[in-house]
Amino acid sequence: MKRHPFALVFTLAAALLCNACEGLFGSTCENDTPMIRVSAQNTLDHDFEIDVFEASRTNASEDSMGLGITTACSYRSVLPWGNVTYQDALNACLDAGKRLCTRAEWQAACGNSTFQSGTCNDSGIESLPAGQKSGCRTSVGAYDMVGNLREWVEEGVLMGGSYNDNTPSCSSALSVGDAFTYRPTASDGFRCCRDVDI
Repeated sequence: MKRHPFALVFTLAAALLCNACEGLFGSTCENDTPMIRVSAQNTLDHDFEIDVFEASRTNASEDSMGLGITTACSYRSVLPWGNVTYQDALNACLDAGKRLCTRAEWQAACGNSTFQSGTCNDSGIESLPAGQKSGCRTSVGAYDMVGNLREWVEEGVLMGGSYNDNTPSCSSALSVGDAFTYRPTASDGFRCCRDVDI
């Protein structure tokens, strides 16, 4: 099949633009925190891996969530990716070679952890950098699953409560109706999971 000459020019221009965007927004998670393996429990019939920290953009810092819709990373001490739509959370996990956690996986990783008020960022005015509240860690080693940001799960529900919710727990869930049309708030984030290769 013969290509139109403009198609080649457009393809080259798109490739150059993509390379420029990669430099500006970043597209890979350098020094990403290794995921935690969670063994099958009573409610699950499979092992899986979950990110240690709430998802952040590749170019996030301690003072900024970063810019652009990019790959989901799991970094300590950077602001997690808030105000994210369900669709963008799905895509960001897929771009990282992962996926959104199911509700059952998310709850299995959060476990029966209980936190005293103030252990997690559950009565603040904004999200904190990931892992800043060192006591806000589940028994499997995941940080900020309670408070900080509510987290999207595959079923289109937000789990865990947020920084402005003084009663978050591992069972806290916010049903939003149609996840694809829900307008997110600054307190809505996510984290990713991955199947374990056997």
